[in-house]
Amino acid sequence: MKKIYIAGAHSRAQTLKEYLTYLYPETEVISYLVDDMLGNPPSVGGIPVNLIKEGLHVEYPVYLGTRSVNHFALTVKLQEVGFTRIIPVTVELDIRLRNAYVSKLYQEKGKSFCLIDNL
Repeated sequence: MKKIYIAGAHSRAQTLKEYLTYLYPETEVISYLVDDMLGNPPSVGGIPVNLIKEGLHVEYPVYLGTRSVNHFALTVKLQEVGFTRIIPVTVELDIRLRNAYVSKLYQEKGKSFCLIDNL
């Protein structure tokens, strides 16, 4: 089983979790990591939300499930506690998440979904 963390706890991070576990069913998200608990729930879908701090399993990769404005600050904080495998969500992956995966998920649930053009 591949264990990972996802930085962020809101919509993009949750979509990223769904997408990664869809592509790689053996993936286990250990925790959503945040730099501040203000405005963040204690857990999302049974997965705990934790502060980035010492004592985390830094050998596991961290996927940045946040908007680009937060990438630098989160990367610095993650590196400060020892993480070296930090994977950002690129624009290409973000578009793929939205147009390929999320639209398929909505279709499976019988909901409508609006696609966006490639930037």
